Amino acid sequence: MKDSAGQDPKNQGQRNYFYRLDQMKVEAFAPEMTTSAGALVEGNKMYFGLVHKARGSGSQMHHHPFEQFNYVLKGTLKAWVDGNEELVTVGGLIHIPANTMHSIVATSEEDVIFLMVKEVTPMGVAGIPKNPNVTSPRYEAGFGPKAM
Repeated sequence: MKDSAGQDPKNQGQRNYFYRLDQMKVEAFAPEMTTSAGALVEGNKMYFGLVHKARGSGSQMHHHPFEQFNYVLKGTLKAWVDGNEELVTVGGLIHIPANTMHSIVATSEEDVIFLMVKEVTPMGVAGIPKNPNVTSPRYEAGFGPKAM
């Protein structure tokens, strides 16, 4: 992981300009609320992620004090943003304004891969759940940690 200036401590403070997301370590983003996992690059002001969601799984309803963009590369996302629901397929972009309730779930047909861009904040990429008692990701009927 790079520091907040995009520098890799292993490279003695030299800035990284080029990345191979497909070769980076896959990390869970906020396992208490979402199944999103992937490669994440942290710049000075923005996160850029190559994100994977297993079919039938996703995030609980939540919000965060920064906007977010998700661009679908593979599969279909079922998105709820500010009370609006839509199926977003390959080539589709989801814009989530700051402080807007939303939930994103991979449909049951296949796993989903998407690009994510978010502002860097002290809270990282996690959000604030609508239900403060949430302790697990969202799963569609017939799916779950043991069902996949």
